[in-house]
Amino acid sequence: MMFRRASNRTLSKSIRLAAPPARVWELITTVASITEWYDAWDAVESAGDEERLQVGTSFRLIRHRVGHDDIALCRVISVEAPRRLCWLQYAENLPTMSVEFDLVHLTEETTLLNHTRTWVEPQPLS
Repeated sequence: MMFRRASNRTLSKSIRLAAPPARVWELITTVASITEWYDAWDAVESAGDEERLQVGTSFRLIRHRVGHDDIALCRVISVEAPRRLCWLQYAENLPTMSVEFDLVHLTEETTLLNHTRTWVEPQPLS
C-alpha cells in the first residue's frame, strides 16, 4: 500500500544535545532503549532478534493505562546512518504517523536532533 501525507498534519521539534552524534545515533537506534527517550511509552517489544533498528524492523510500543494498554505497531522504513531514522507508527483509532529523526552534527560534542511527525493516510493504488 502506498501512503501520502495528510494535509497540514506535521509537527516538528528540535533539541540540542550535549552528546556526540555517534552516541545519539546509538541511543535512537537501539531497540531496548526506545522507551527511555521516545514519548511516554512503558515498554517496547521487538518482533525479531535485532538489537538495532534497521529497515524492516518491526516493534510494538506499549503504554499502560488503567483498564487497558495503548499499543502502537511500528515498522522502520528508512535508515541513513548516522543521520536519519524513520518509522511508520500505527495505533488503534489514530491516524498512521511517519516518525522521523534527523541528526545534525554541530560540534564534536553537540548534536541537533530534529523530530518530525507527519500523519499519513493510505493512498489507493490506481
